[in-house]
Amino acid sequence: MSDEVIIWITFTNKPVITRQPSWSQIFQGEKITLTCEVQGGEKTDWRYYWRRNSRSLPNEDEKLLQFTASESLSGEYECMARRRDDSYSSTTWIEAFTVSVLQKPRATLTSGTTTISVGGSVSLSCSVRDSDGWKYEFYRRTLSTSWEKLVETNVGDNGVIQVSKGGIYRCRGERETSGYVSDMSDEATIRITFTNKPVITRQPSWSQIFQGEKITLTCEVQGGEKTDWRYYWRRNSRSLPEDEKLLQFTASESLNGEYGCMARRRDDFYSSTTWSEAFTVSVLRSAPSSTQGLKLVLSVSPSWLIPGASVTLICHTEPPSAGWSFYWFKAVPNSQDSYTYEPLPGTSSGTANNSFTVHGQTHTAGYACSAGRGDPLIYTQYSRPTFVWSSGVHPSASLTVNPDRVQHFTSESLSLTCEGSSSQWRLIRFLTDDSLLSFLLPATINGSTYIKNEAPRKAVYWCESGTEFSNAVNISTHSDGVILVSPVYPVPVGESVTLLCVMKTGNIPSDVFFYKNNKLIENERRGEMKISAVSESDEGFYKCQYNGRESAQSWMAVKVSRSESSSFHVWLIFGLVCGVLLIFILCLLWCYKCKKRSCWSRRIESLYVNQSSATNQPVTQSESQLYSSLLHGDVSLYESLRRPGNPANGEPAQDYINVTSHQLDDLHE
Repeated sequence: MSDEVIIWITFTNKPVITRQPSWSQIFQGEKITLTCEVQGGEKTDWRYYWRRNSRSLPNEDEKLLQFTASESLSGEYECMARRRDDSYSSTTWIEAFTVSVLQKPRATLTSGTTTISVGGSVSLSCSVRDSDGWKYEFYRRTLSTSWEKLVETNVGDNGVIQVSKGGIYRCRGERETSGYVSDMSDEATIRITFTNKPVITRQPSWSQIFQGEKITLTCEVQGGEKTDWRYYWRRNSRSLPEDEKLLQFTASESLNGEYGCMARRRDDFYSSTTWSEAFTVSVLRSAPSSTQGLKLVLSVSPSWLIPGASVTLICHTEPPSAGWSFYWFKAVPNSQDSYTYEPLPGTSSGTANNSFTVHGQTHTAGYACSAGRGDPLIYTQYSRPTFVWSSGVHPSASLTVNPDRVQHFTSESLSLTCEGSSSQWRLIRFLTDDSLLSFLLPATINGSTYIKNEAPRKAVYWCESGTEFSNAVNISTHSDGVILVSPVYPVPVGESVTLLCVMKTGNIPSDVFFYKNNKLIENERRGEMKISAVSESDEGFYKCQYNGRESAQSWMAVKVSRSESSSFHVWLIFGLVCGVLLIFILCLLWCYKCKKRSCWSRRIESLYVNQSSATNQPVTQSESQLYSSLLHGDVSLYESLRRPGNPANGEPAQDYINVTSHQLDDLHE
């Protein structure tokens, strides 16, 4: 026998290793199956051999190599196969198959934008490294609730869900085929911010708020679906304990500041709006039961009383402010050089309108107003007294001026005398240019106060005592130029008056132009302007002009006696009634004339036709002329026919045309 020779047959059919699962990444704890498959050739009963990192694995002679993945089992795996009936016939070792085992993965939770409108949703995404084959579970809890499983996604859903509530979320992945699960993701707090901004409004909505007034701030979330909100407030960035929609408080300076609000869903602490824009609350200081920082201004119209006219009082706030009721008072002089205020009849409850009309006022009087609003009522201080002046003198209180003229030079002095039923008077001066009221002291006892004019000014003077007000006078003082001499008091109708132009030296020039209401009175120069019998039409503004210098203008009032005024009103009413009656009678006459003219025309036409048919002859030209003249109301031809004979040919009227006397009389009527 030859020497023995061992023959090893090596098949060219290489085995191939496959892995289940086939995911690109294998994590610790997953079950792994490696399969050794001989490719091609006839079906053979193989015994398989395995090695890891070139080290044979014991007792592994099966086609499948199964193990639980761990980092210690990572490495290069190989296999080869031998025929079970021939241990000398085998394949070669396969090329190394790498098994890489990673530590158990942790899922990662991410979110899309968390700023959404009310009713919108937020995207949450769960993933496990860059591996596939996972489905995902999402969990949510709040500070007051435990974990709750929300939803489980399928493998093809990319691990994305939509949520409409904020909260604390986490997720994990699960291998679809093996049930292998990842570690839970870190907790993620999802805070949803709604784009619907809250807006603060205030009641009352007045531009100014005074100490002691009740204030209600309202936080309103604009737009979106109806939601049950919990509200949060802050002042000057400091949180307030209130959590309701309305924030109510009593105004005080300590509560001034910038207010803000935001809203959270009552069923979702993590879903809220942003903070509103800052809302400024500015409370003005006030003394007890009165507001300060708010000024009331009272105006009267007209300033000078017009006989029979009413007086309108208008009260307004500075700066403008709303929501007030207005109270109206009469100013009554007191002994402290000021006034007390008595409510006007029917105004104790105040008026919503800022105007009030006083009827029947005949003498100089002072008025004031105040205002109140809120609950409880907060009142303003009184306005400064405002006066309506009367130029009419009455026995119980009168003011006389000497010299009796409106305009004076500053170098002159004048005497003002208060007289009447009182023994104690005070003289009041109101500078019209400055709206400045002055008490000229000392008070006079039925005597005169001499005033040295020191500066050019325009002023109204009157006397006061208790409830009595005298007539008021306009006085103006001038430093140079010329002045107009015109009466201080109204001139009674029918009396004469003379206007002069006076220089500072006292001279009275003779070549002066006079103007009324800025219109030249007669284009000629003269020394004076005399009105021999004053009428109501002479009332107006007068001024004079001399040598290029012009005086100020002064108002000359005309006094109409009560009897003349009553007579004028009677005649005016009588004239109106007569005029209406006359128009009514003329209308009746016109209607009657139109009706009779229509009847007249029909009678003439009837006669014309009947005359022609009765005689079987055409109507003559003379007859046509008569008919035409009668039809147009001309009876002159008829009158000539009624005379004994026709003046033209001496024939009787009856023979001139075939018209009977009875018919002519009928037509004439």
